[in-house]
Amino acid sequence: MRHTPPAAPTLTPQVSGTTNGLIAVSPLNSRVVWAAGRAGTYTRTTDGGATWRAGVVPGAEGLQFRDVEAISAREAYLLSIGSGTDSRIYHTSDAGATWQLQFQNPIADVFYDCFAFWNRRSAVAMSDAVNGRFPILRTTNGSTWTDIGDKVVPALPGEAGFASSGTCIATHGRRHAWFVTGGATTARVIATTDGGEHWRAFDTPLRGSPSAGIFSVAFRDR
Repeated sequence: MRHTPPAAPTLTPQVSGTTNGLIAVSPLNSRVVWAAGRAGTYTRTTDGGATWRAGVVPGAEGLQFRDVEAISAREAYLLSIGSGTDSRIYHTSDAGATWQLQFQNPIADVFYDCFAFWNRRSAVAMSDAVNGRFPILRTTNGSTWTDIGDKVVPALPGEAGFASSGTCIATHGRRHAWFVTGGATTARVIATTDGGEHWRAFDTPLRGSPSAGIFSVAFRDR
């Protein structure tokens, strides 16, 4: 029996509504997709990409959004990167007409890389380590973000994440999460099975260095 190879995917260019570089994307379904990127820019489609409507978050014109989480056609979260106060989390519930600044990092050396959601109100955000500690954030109500870094295993010297379009952390189900690191001599996966109450670290054979390690993580199931 002759095996027929799968057909190559068809790629269709779409007009994003912005000339600013887009870095992160979050598809909710085949019709609703949010994307975000440089210069405080976000864009969304509700018709499968036939049309996109872009905007800039007020007060975030100088920021890079490296992660976006689509909740619905009207609701989304954005995470910007950078040291100190440039690391922020914004939320909209009216399709971007208004944005609420939910979190602005107050610590100069902290740099948030990515976030992931268990559901529309529960999420976790990952930062590079500072002084041997990961200042991980968690929300359980979709509005207040709390530092739970004391629950996380200690960091290795130089250990950090990579803001790779928001793919350095993943969640599954109601309580599983994994974030991945580099920067240190050992690249690790750090995981929780109870919604962030406890974390375990697992060494990997991937090389680590100040510019190497694990950039992305994804799981099909638990």
